[in-house]
Amino acid sequence: MIDPFFTSTGPKRQVAISSLLAAGLLVFSLSGVAIAQQDDEAAEATADMAAEENGDAETTDDETTDEQATDAQADELSARLEEREAQLRQAQRELTALRARLPQEEGGDLDLDSAVHSARLTAEAIRSARSELLQAGGSDAALEESIDQLIAELARDQALVARGRGDTLYEVRRGETLAGIAGRYYGNSNRWEEIHEANAHVLRNPDLVWPGLTLVLPR
Repeated sequence: MIDPFFTSTGPKRQVAISSLLAAGLLVFSLSGVAIAQQDDEAAEATADMAAEENGDAETTDDETTDEQATDAQADELSARLEEREAQLRQAQRELTALRARLPQEEGGDLDLDSAVHSARLTAEAIRSARSELLQAGGSDAALEESIDQLIAELARDQALVARGRGDTLYEVRRGETLAGIAGRYYGNSNRWEEIHEANAHVLRNPDLVWPGLTLVLPR
C-alpha cells in the first residue's frame, strides 16, 4: 500500500505535519489570547466594582462633609442673627432713653416731673458717693471717678429741667454761695431763696453747694 503522504517528488507528509503543527500552535496561541482576554476582562470588572465601592464611599464622605459644612454655616448665621438682635435691642433701649431726655415738642417723651425726679436721684447718688469718699479718707480714685461721672450726669439732668421750665443753667465755682450767685446774676443777693427753691430737688441745704454743681436759675 502506498503511503499517501509521500510522492515521487518529495515528502508531502512533512508538509502536512508542519501544517498541523502550525495550526496547533495557532489554536494554542488563540486560546492563550482568549484566556488572557478573559483574565483582563475579569480584572477590569473587579477594578470597576472596586471603583464603584470606592466611589460610593467617597460619595458618602462627601455627603457627610457637605452636611457638616451646612451645619457650620447654619450655626454661624444663627450666631450672627443673635448678635444683630442683641444690637437691635440695645439700640432700642438707647432710643427709649434718648426720647426720655427730649421734650415732647422735639419728638421725645420728656416731661418736667420726670426730669426733676431723675436729677433728684442723681444728686442723692452724688451725696452718697461723697460720703463714702470722706469715710475712705478723702482719697479713692474709683470713688472720685464715679463722682465726676455723676456730676456730669446731674448737669444733663438739670439741663432737661431748665429746658422744661425755660430757666438758665449755672455751674457753681469754687468758693461761691447761693447769695453770691444771686447777687451776680440778679443783682440782688436776697434772691438766693428763689435759687434754692428752684433747685430744692438737688439741694437739701442751701449752704452746701460744691464746685461743679449745676443749678437752674429762674428768670
